[in-house]
Amino acid sequence: MSKKIGRPSTAKKKLKDGYYLEVLLKDAVKPIRILRETKDGLEQAKDQFKNHKLKYLGQVKSNLWLDGDNKGKKTA
Repeated sequence: MSKKIGRPSTAKKKLKDGYYLEVLLKDAVKPIRILRETKDGLEQAKDQFKNHKLKYLGQVKSNLWLDGDNKGKKTA
């Protein structure tokens, strides 16, 4: 395998527009962040992961949190 050559990116990662959930699985140390494009998809994800610890992070649009704990803040 060859290593990447060059300078690492300095640009901050941007989140896609949609609704974000955080799921903590049983044996995991770090939570998993899940994106759903619509409210219906968000409700389906809540049903799918109902046996796990869930936390609603909020909705992102144009790199801004519209609701949740980070309301009004930039994503990056």
